[in-house]
Amino acid sequence: MSFSKKHVLGFSSNGGKLFAVIDEQGTLRIWDTETNALKQEFTPGILESGPCTALTWVTLGAERPKKSRKSQQSQQVSTASEKLYIALGTLKGLVVLYSLATGSIERTLSGDSHNGAVTSITYANDGHLYTVGADSRALAWSLAEERCIGEWSVGPEKPLNIAYLPKSRTLAVASRQIKIYDVDTKELVETCTGHSGEVNAIGSFTCINSSVEYVITTAKMERIISFWKINKKGRNKASTCTLLMEDVAHSLACEVREDGDLRVASVTRNGNIHIYLLNVDSLSDEKYIKPKVSLQIASDGADTVEPIYALAAHFVHDALRPHEILFGYGSRSLLQFERYSPNYGEKLNVIVRTDPKKLYTKKQRADQSGSAEALKMKAPLVRSKEVEYNSALPISKKKIQNDVPMEARLQNLSIQATKLTDGKLQSQSKTQLLMQALHSQDKAMLTAVLGTNDKKTIQITLERLPLEYVSSLLKELSVLLQGKAANVLCALSWLQILATTRTSVLMSEDKEDLRNKLGICLGIAEQRMLCLTEALQ
Repeated sequence: MSFSKKHVLGFSSNGGKLFAVIDEQGTLRIWDTETNALKQEFTPGILESGPCTALTWVTLGAERPKKSRKSQQSQQVSTASEKLYIALGTLKGLVVLYSLATGSIERTLSGDSHNGAVTSITYANDGHLYTVGADSRALAWSLAEERCIGEWSVGPEKPLNIAYLPKSRTLAVASRQIKIYDVDTKELVETCTGHSGEVNAIGSFTCINSSVEYVITTAKMERIISFWKINKKGRNKASTCTLLMEDVAHSLACEVREDGDLRVASVTRNGNIHIYLLNVDSLSDEKYIKPKVSLQIASDGADTVEPIYALAAHFVHDALRPHEILFGYGSRSLLQFERYSPNYGEKLNVIVRTDPKKLYTKKQRADQSGSAEALKMKAPLVRSKEVEYNSALPISKKKIQNDVPMEARLQNLSIQATKLTDGKLQSQSKTQLLMQALHSQDKAMLTAVLGTNDKKTIQITLERLPLEYVSSLLKELSVLLQGKAANVLCALSWLQILATTRTSVLMSEDKEDLRNKLGICLGIAEQRMLCLTEALQ
């Protein structure tokens, strides 16, 4: 069962040196972005707190320096005493603090809790946490007192994401509508409307010169990023600025500099990263803004070029390399991180890298071969001329005679094609070969079977294919669609007949799962249509 439908992840506040992500089963993984090493993996007890559903990075434990020390020394002691924690929201509505030093839950906040899963959590940098849950309530938590200190209703819509705005001391709660609440009075002071779907990613930034605060959001099934100016007044306010994307985004990042330059990055569903260069003083709703550059990651395979999906992006604060961006690619269980300076002279930067799965497999094989080589016994050196090989079987002097004539043996070897009830030949069906290829993941066998473009053979094969192999076949067809033109034609034939013969099976699946399975196929079709439009122009 999948506990985490949306992407729950975040870079640490110490320059993005650590990255935390929660997978579909509610397991927390922490990666070192400099060494690409998995530092910690934590699965909370289902009976105690339940799987993780939300996270945010927290810095605690900074002790106040003594008055007798110098200011510089006291600042160093304070910085050294700070410890990184991760505040986790769970499926049972609890809020716990995970310690990176011990690799376990160090504190469980007491008091009131959510009646259901925690959908989002944020840290206010003043010792307070704010959470929203499936019960349509917002809770305020004190880390010093380790308990809940306040709650208020944010319904009737189920809140999905929140962001804290420090200047105005407000909390932005996003579902389909963005509601702004004053955290001191717990009152609704502002509302923003414009999204047609539920918000699945949120971010915020503050202008350094004017101290104006903005909230940026993107919603499901929408290919735009909306900017909302927060001034604690107004109802049903429209967006201040809109950015365009080529696909739905699940992660946002933004950075404001002292000169007013604004960088925004979005990680889309098809694995690309869009980067926008703006200025906070020139934000306008008159026209939609396209990305300045897009980053696309591809595998270095010799046979087919497959896309590698980016998972998250983070802007690096480095004076020597001001345009650098940190991003992670792969899956939630196998990740690689890299710092990259985009080429803004080209709209599309294609980055060729090795798939993290292949790197992991290669490393695993190297470890196994190293251990096998260490345990391998050395064979003695023997001269071949001095060796006499004897057979272990007894040598019979009688010749074995075969009583079956050659004509009868040839008749036994002939294969007669049997006909099915509808008159079709059973030898045309490749069902058994397809089942064996999907089960063993043999590329040569998959290419031989799926390379068939005969519609009668495809029809017979799919009619006799068991239901449990339909999902695996969809995945292989999506990979085949990314290959050459001949493979694409065969894959389209298989996909068309599969949709007509197995319509009831596909319609009975969950909509989110079916959308995820067919998302790659739809993305490839849209990309090819876009390339055709550009070619015609």
